[in-house]
Amino acid sequence: MSNKNPLLEKQREKSGAETFGKYLYQYHWALYRVLQEHEEKREYAVFVELHEDVVLANSLNRDEVKFEFSQVKTNKNNFTKNSLLKTKNGSSVLGKLIESTSSQNFNKSIAKINLISTGGFNKDFTSDEIVLDDISVSDIPSDKMEELCTAILTELSLDCFPINLHFITPELPDKGFQDFIIGYISKVVFKLYPDSLTQADSIYRPLIDELTRKGMIKNDFKQWEELLKNKALTSITVNEVISQFTKRKNDDEIFRELEVILNELGLNTIKKSNWKKSFRRYYLNCLGNKTLGQLDIKVAIGASMNDCNDEISKLIDLVQDKLPIVIQEQFTQEIDMKTAIICEYILKDIE
Repeated sequence: MSNKNPLLEKQREKSGAETFGKYLYQYHWALYRVLQEHEEKREYAVFVELHEDVVLANSLNRDEVKFEFSQVKTNKNNFTKNSLLKTKNGSSVLGKLIESTSSQNFNKSIAKINLISTGGFNKDFTSDEIVLDDISVSDIPSDKMEELCTAILTELSLDCFPINLHFITPELPDKGFQDFIIGYISKVVFKLYPDSLTQADSIYRPLIDELTRKGMIKNDFKQWEELLKNKALTSITVNEVISQFTKRKNDDEIFRELEVILNELGLNTIKKSNWKKSFRRYYLNCLGNKTLGQLDIKVAIGASMNDCNDEISKLIDLVQDKLPIVIQEQFTQEIDMKTAIICEYILKDIE
């Protein structure tokens, strides 16, 4: 009996699959970019399809945040100066990228503008002796740079050319990028938590699903917190997912110690469950990437704990009373402040 494919005929249209592949790569490059930040324990948020293909924020604090705008191209051939400046319907590839950043009210908050090309960039962008995967404006030969400036300033009617522009050949391959990301997740987790056991593929799936789901949202949001909640994949979420599927060396010891302390406090079953949930939230926030706010809390609790040698219930009350008001105000519920104190007390003896 023949097993021949009954649909084996020349396909009329393949552009849909190719387009989907390009979008899929774009989302994976965004995930790869945040994993790079997570590896260095930084705070971040990433947005896909918001003003540009990928926008990376280096803080969750709207008053301090700087942005990195990236346009992602999955081209087979490398970009030349001419192909970057060639206009189609009045716009060039480079012109579109610069226009999306130069004409906005937030342009002063943009620290870096990237053109990502899987095909790379030809010798127009560097001298013959140098091969770079991240080419800045200062790396480009002066005669070529002058041509780029003249063409873009004319096309966009600008007064100046952005000096924070970068041309990047990504490490993420355009084929097999899913497996590459899963392997990179293993590397990041091992660096953050040596001797831990992790499920990299289980971490990958909820992260790429969350990024894809939020990338499809087209609504605008007036408030920064709304934008983060509805459109961004943040360092907090990545940390929570990694922690969910990673077993660290000291986890068992820490939670055994927590159980002893909760019993000493005489909590009933329901209260004990609530305290454990609160403790776990704080403990996970201590791991992976650390925000400045988190570090401030840790330092303040540690300083308030130095002279306390009482039983645990009295220690919690004493430390709580000694905490600066600005630290106390970071906790929405008293139980969260108490479990934070317990967590830092346990970690002090283990670290």
